[in-house]
Amino acid sequence: MLSLSTSWNSSKHTNGFDLIKEIKDIGFDTVELNFSLTKAMADDILSLKGRSEIKISSLHNICPLPDEIEPDEASPDYYSLASPDEEERRLAVEVTKNTILYAKKFDAKAVILHTGRVQIKDKTKDLASSIDDENRYKALKEEMMRERKKAEDGYLDNAIVSLEELTQYAKEMNVALAIENRYYYREIPTSEELERIFKIFKKGSLFYWHDAVHAEVFERLGLVRHKDLLDKFSNRLLGVHLHDIIGPINDHRPPGFGTFDFNLIKPYIKEDTIKVIEAHQPATADEICRSVEYLTKILDAR
Repeated sequence: MLSLSTSWNSSKHTNGFDLIKEIKDIGFDTVELNFSLTKAMADDILSLKGRSEIKISSLHNICPLPDEIEPDEASPDYYSLASPDEEERRLAVEVTKNTILYAKKFDAKAVILHTGRVQIKDKTKDLASSIDDENRYKALKEEMMRERKKAEDGYLDNAIVSLEELTQYAKEMNVALAIENRYYYREIPTSEELERIFKIFKKGSLFYWHDAVHAEVFERLGLVRHKDLLDKFSNRLLGVHLHDIIGPINDHRPPGFGTFDFNLIKPYIKEDTIKVIEAHQPATADEICRSVEYLTKILDAR
């Protein structure tokens, strides 16, 4: 089964009814709710779910948005679960708990988490722009890794404190929490940090969410091998975000309209793995439909 993230069309609509109608009109009966939905939009969709007009596979934290965050300012890390500022960290925990509560209301299987960031200037896009200049690339890569290492103390520990509270709450709500691999190098967790997290949280309490193109970005930038992430964490794999890429970092293209080989992830995807197309605008309805055909052939996903 393929689900479609509302990140595809949420910016086009001001209510959840029209948003879901557009998605159903192209053949989907299941969606993932993305992190830029207002409470009013989420409640509209909840009423549709109550009438069995749509199914919800998963929610991407933060969902719904608290009143103080405008949709065009939304970010999964608007409040960081790893923040050294205790007030911000507590806010991050509380809005995430609300996402978990809504996942329970929606009978969704999962909540996808970003677990914060190290507060340094991110240079991921700078690294991508230097990839054809070997000397500049090597210098910049060493610089960004050195800067993160110097500044990262305490951030992962803060994220773990947040996760301890959130995993307990998710257990009470019977909702699965999954940490998504990241796109920006300053974000948490790195592969090594995720290994540490999974040593602390036993299997069944916290899962891995694999964003295929985030992993591909890291491979193309020479930061980590895509297959290594899958080999390390597939035993915790709960779901995947499926989109495509052009160049080193131009992501969220509809699957089949970029240069990523989805055969790489096929051996790791099981029948019960949650599979979500996460294409963004300007992807068209026709392109999304063709992506479904493309993924069905490769992944046997329907």
